[in-house]
Amino acid sequence: MTTHGTTSKGGDDVSKTFPGLFAVLLALIAPTAAQATPPPSAPTPSQKANYALPMLMRPALAPTLLRLDAAVALQDRATTLVPVLTGAYRLFPDFSVFGRAAMVQQSLDSGPAPTALANPFVFAQYVPSLGPSLKLALFGGSSIPVGAGGGNQPNLASRSAVGAGIYARQGMDNAMFAVNYLTPAAGVGLAFNHRGFTAQAEVTVLQLMRVRGDQLDKESSRTNFTAATYVGYRIVPLVTVGAEAHYQRWLSTPTAVEKNETLRQQGTVGGNVRFNLPLENGLLMRPSIGYFVGVDKPMTDTGYRIIQLDLPVVFLAGGVEGGERGRHPQPREASPRLAFRWRGRPLR
Repeated sequence: MTTHGTTSKGGDDVSKTFPGLFAVLLALIAPTAAQATPPPSAPTPSQKANYALPMLMRPALAPTLLRLDAAVALQDRATTLVPVLTGAYRLFPDFSVFGRAAMVQQSLDSGPAPTALANPFVFAQYVPSLGPSLKLALFGGSSIPVGAGGGNQPNLASRSAVGAGIYARQGMDNAMFAVNYLTPAAGVGLAFNHRGFTAQAEVTVLQLMRVRGDQLDKESSRTNFTAATYVGYRIVPLVTVGAEAHYQRWLSTPTAVEKNETLRQQGTVGGNVRFNLPLENGLLMRPSIGYFVGVDKPMTDTGYRIIQLDLPVVFLAGGVEGGERGRHPQPREASPRLAFRWRGRPLR
């Protein structure tokens, strides 16, 4: 009887103690579980680098960015340098406005090296999503015909230098180097991007309308067509490689083409390597170097080899690239520091 009574008392103690222990364990586990499942955040700069950015094609993005790139065109008897500065601002989701300015320096084997400003170019781009991995890119813009070497009495050295920019930029920015023409342009592109692989293509039509220099440029209007394609892959988080091809053709027949049919069209091919460097204060820096060659006359006759340098900085803070403006704000610091990540872990 005594033993049975003792057992019953012990059972009562356990039944009273177990709920208390359970409450203590629950209180200890709950904060840990909450920490293990953090709230969803905006896409990181590293995730945004999954898109393989082309060299000369328009990006299939609507970003806020600042981009400085330069083409160094090596020829048998000359070298042409064309630095281009591009700025973009995202006004609405999937819609950005852009401005672009360029300068050309032509260095001949003998004689001076003239430097001249090209036409500025302003444009807008709308990039809606057609699916989880597919984007449509609609483009429209115009040059502003104020470049050097224009008019009926131009500085001939400046006119020659600006003209050299066409081949240095592989025929993809013709509107900037036709300094006597106002050139509206419209184009469309399509980009597929999935798990670091990007395939992209675009076409553009340019309608040149002469506004000055009628004694030198005889055609009151010209029509030009460009096309390009790009394939890129992010092989590791910090490195992307790609291959790109460009094609330019005159749909009308300017006087120069009448005299030399090889000027009708040009094509170039090449490749690039790009580095994806996320910064802690919401910036993504993506420097790149590429090499391109001409595939037909007249570029092959003059030995064109083009080194393309590119330094874009994409602003990601405050939802500029990570969603609607104002959503998912990113922490900012007084000065940017590189914050490389490998498989989610920071590399310092």
